[in-house]
Amino acid sequence: MNKEVIFSIIYCAVTVGAFCAGKYIFPNIPASVKDKLAELAEWAAKFVVWAREFKKTESGEKKMEAVVKQLKEIAEKAGMDVTEDQLKAIAQTAYEAMKAGEAKAQPEQPMKAIEAQTMPTVVINTGTVAVATDNVPDGALQSNTDGTVNAYDEAGNKAGNVSAEEAERAANNVGVIVTEDNG
Repeated sequence: MNKEVIFSIIYCAVTVGAFCAGKYIFPNIPASVKDKLAELAEWAAKFVVWAREFKKTESGEKKMEAVVKQLKEIAEKAGMDVTEDQLKAIAQTAYEAMKAGEAKAQPEQPMKAIEAQTMPTVVINTGTVAVATDNVPDGALQSNTDGTVNAYDEAGNKAGNVSAEEAERAANNVGVIVTEDNG
């Protein structure tokens, strides 16, 4: 046989081998690593709940150490080579997911309560009824240099100044706070 024919046969065999390796061997390697990391994440979620329930007297740092220790044992048994920082990151992600799930499980507040929490602290006081508003005049949230606070009329116009003590007494006399409907 000719050298060129032998070279072509070897070249063809190497090409077919490389194609098969690329098609069937290499795609499975990342999948197995991904599967192992997903398995570690599942274990982390369980260990984070375990730490919350059974290590209540421990600090957050001690709980993290316990979770990482458990994850390290699982990783070693699975033959995974992971660093402690990687395990801490997996555990932290599981902790944040647990906290997000807890927050989502909390009963939702009525919309008026949420609006009241997000409104500014400016209150238009008209005696024993105060109106919380988001129509805040410029400078309303600032104290004056002489210790007084600005006073505003019902339209939101500056009507003068009152002492901080007088403003506190007026606030204490409020019996009802109404939220202004702006929308």
